[in-house]
Amino acid sequence: MKQMGFDPLRLEGLALVQPLENSDKRGYFCKYFDKEIWEREGLSFAVSENFVSFSQKHVLRGLHIQVPNPQAKLVSVLYGEIYDVGVDLRRGSATYGQWEGVTLSHENRQGLYLPEGFAHGFLVRSDFALVSYLCAGAYEPEGDGGIFWNDAQIGIDWGFAAGEQPILSQRDAALPLLAEYERRQGI
Repeated sequence: MKQMGFDPLRLEGLALVQPLENSDKRGYFCKYFDKEIWEREGLSFAVSENFVSFSQKHVLRGLHIQVPNPQAKLVSVLYGEIYDVGVDLRRGSATYGQWEGVTLSHENRQGLYLPEGFAHGFLVRSDFALVSYLCAGAYEPEGDGGIFWNDAQIGIDWGFAAGEQPILSQRDAALPLLAEYERRQGI
């Protein structure tokens, strides 16, 4: 049995989660969250909600953040593959406005932990993807916001081939650029 592990990423607080895993000829069984193990690692994550999304190839969801009560998230892929991105929007952070991305899939069985204050988004790379989000803190529709996925100031490389464009919701297509987000937040 493979034990749970945490690999810190470049941006402080982001971590790649290696689940506890047991595999055999039938398939695999994984556990991404165990309160005691997370606390031993110094990670406080009080799960309040769980969401699941189903999306087709080239769907881009995000970059979402809830203000003023941001949620920490643990994202994992139940089926398919995504490119998962976190953008540091924590006031006073040395890496404010920087991004980091990882590939998550049902094959690599990794998760991404995003602490409070990170905007989150993902691009579906497989024909479809089933994505799970464990969230700390309650979802508050009135605080639901984000930043535009393709803001040049942030410069995320989503890995699109020439001429490819994402499939966006109307809401995500209308999200503000980082400069406007900062103006609205008084940053």
